[in-house]
Parts: sequence; C-alpha cells; structure tokens
Amino acid sequence: MTRNKYSRLLTPAVALLAGTGIACAVGIRQNWSAAIASEAIALCWATALYFWGRADTDTGAVLSQQEDERQQLVGLKATQLALAAVIFAIVVVCLIAAASKYEIWPYQVLLVIIGIAYFVGMRAYGVDADESGNGAAHSRLGFPKDQLPD
Repeated sequence: MTRNKYSRLLTPAVALLAGTGIACAVGIRQNWSAAIASEAIALCWATALYFWGRADTDTGAVLSQQEDERQQLVGLKATQLALAAVIFAIVVVCLIAAASKYEIWPYQVLLVIIGIAYFVGMRAYGVDADESGNGAAHSRLGFPKDQLPD
C-alpha cells in the first residue's frame, strides 16, 4: 500500500540528513576534507537505501514505506532490536568513559532522552486511553487502534 507518491524517498532522505549532520560535526571537529569524505559516504548509503527499497522483498517494502501489516511488524521488531543495541552501546561507552576518568553525563543525557521518548510514545499511541476504560476507538494521534501493531 503506497502512502504517497514520494514515500520511497523518506528513508534515504532521513539517512542523508543524518549523514549531513555527522559530516558537519566532522568538519567542525577535524577538517573539511574529512567532512566531504563523510558526506560522500552518507550519499552512497542513502543511494544504496533507495535502490534497496526498490527491491520486491520484505526489506524493500519496509525501506520504501510500502509495507503490509506483517512487514510493519518486522520493521517494528527491527527497530526494537536497533534501540536495544543503541542502549547497550551507550551503557558500554558510559562504563568505558567512567573507567577512563572522562565525563559520563553526555551518555546519561542520551539515556534520559531515550527514556522520555519511550514514555511520550506510550502516551501518544494511546496506552493511557486503553487503561482509562473510556473505550476510545482511536489513539491520541488519530490512528485507528485496530490498525496499530500489537
């Protein structure tokens, strides 16, 4: 099911935007030739995501935002795994920084942001509406609850 004409471009565009942010950080911290190399890598990654999204596979459907319910569940589980990996990596880096006598507050801030985003998502997708017993048919964002993944 196609959401709109340009839905296939969403994933590569987000990847390119994130890569541009990283390239800017590299340019500020190191030098601008390294930033150009970082941007070239981001552009190659976004291009690969675009062509991967054109494939007639489950992964292609998820990347091009044209998935069915089963593929949405696969994408949701992949996102959950990625989040677990990020949290684990932040905890490991926090431990390494503490052992090396570096500041750990930046990593703690990242964990707090993840926690806040989780609870905002729980509230936005209507978990509280189910518990209140008012029987609302839609989540707080307006999505029909029968179409949200379990």
